[in-house]
Amino acid sequence: MKTNRKKSFSYLLFFLLLLVFLALFAFLGIRSFYRANYMPEPCTESADELSNPYIGFYHMYGYVLGSDSLSNLPAASDSDAKNRQGIVMLEVNLQNFSNEDLSDSALSQLDTILSAWQRHGSQVILRFLYDWDGKAMETEPQSLEQILRHMDQTAEVVNRYTDCVFLMQGIFVGNCGEMNNSHYMSDEDCTTLMHHLAEVTDPSVFLSVRTPVQRRKILDSSERPTKETAFDGSLSSRLGLFNDGMLGTANDTGTYGDTAASADTYRSAWVREDELSFQNELCNFVPNGGEVTLDNPLNDLAHAIQDLSRMHVSYLNSEHDPAVLDKWKAAAYKDKASVFNGLSGYDYIERHLGYRYVIQDTALDSSDFQIRLENVGFSVCYRKLDLQLTLVSSDGEVFSFPISSDSRFWIPGTTAEFSISLPLARLTKGSYTVYFQMTDPVLQREILPANTFSHDTHGFSIGTLEISKLY
Repeated sequence: MKTNRKKSFSYLLFFLLLLVFLALFAFLGIRSFYRANYMPEPCTESADELSNPYIGFYHMYGYVLGSDSLSNLPAASDSDAKNRQGIVMLEVNLQNFSNEDLSDSALSQLDTILSAWQRHGSQVILRFLYDWDGKAMETEPQSLEQILRHMDQTAEVVNRYTDCVFLMQGIFVGNCGEMNNSHYMSDEDCTTLMHHLAEVTDPSVFLSVRTPVQRRKILDSSERPTKETAFDGSLSSRLGLFNDGMLGTANDTGTYGDTAASADTYRSAWVREDELSFQNELCNFVPNGGEVTLDNPLNDLAHAIQDLSRMHVSYLNSEHDPAVLDKWKAAAYKDKASVFNGLSGYDYIERHLGYRYVIQDTALDSSDFQIRLENVGFSVCYRKLDLQLTLVSSDGEVFSFPISSDSRFWIPGTTAEFSISLPLARLTKGSYTVYFQMTDPVLQREILPANTFSHDTHGFSIGTLEISKLY
């Protein structure tokens, strides 16, 4: 009996040792089956202008619905990449319908306008208004209900073009649509108008108000989106800012106030420093832009760069204020350690409006391919990008792998690190070119990194991988 037990124990021990041996052999065998040698391309930063969407200096175009004809529409022949303007601002004047619903013809004109810019490949900042001449109180509708009705009507058209309408400014009222000198600027009316606009427009379209305190009053809170609540479609996650008095005076021509920030003063306009701190947190998650004005020390180059960075500005008017823009063009950016050293201030600012991604290094650790990328721009890309790593063999075989990382949280001044596990053991031996590609799925456009890598249809060439079989 004892002999049988000893035999059974011996068989069991032998079986367990065999399993351990086979597992160890398989592990060592797989690891010994190939050798991979990765040679990265130099991650050299580029100072070039990048043609990326949603950011930069914009051009402005105005349209009056109900007029006999529409001018300033881009021609179909201008839709190629060479002539594409990128981000544009469209001001649509509704004054011909101040006290009546928009006609079918007017709505058709709005559709024609947005369709033309969609075909052009531009991203649209859209502002509806009733006044261009500082006479909003004379041209606005006589009832709040009529403005709400115009929001309903225009939203039906706007929602067809969410692939090109990036954001909407204002709530239709005020001189030049800038939420001032209007019959409808009480806290109650502003809240009603903005909440209704958010309700009838697609959640993917960002909205914006003229001042930070207007946002706080509309939301009845000074809370900012967090990584947990950002981009969830709520009004708070959509509501950014537009500042058409940027850097003009100590309070940005009435944008800020004289009250210190506190939990109890959120319905007051805060002092400049506190409002800049507020924007520094808020605008990591919602867009901010506008136009600079009034040549003064606050918009001298060094100070302008500092404040534009803190406000996370994505877009600026390319035509206003010419005195400030010309001052930037005449000034030189000075930093001997920077690739931008000697570039004009205007060009430096243009290259940093919005996001700007620089790949800092790439590496292969066992089968994990790693990329480290820094956002050196003023803001983030508020649309999530598709990321992909592609291996192309010398024989033309293509192997693509999606990368999991949310680009909306690549905060300015920080470094994002991500990796992808590659099935190297299953690849045939030989040489592979490694490509990295970022794509905006809404526009189907590739996002360009600020590096000197070569480029083709697979993306940017970031290195070469050599796989050799051992046995």
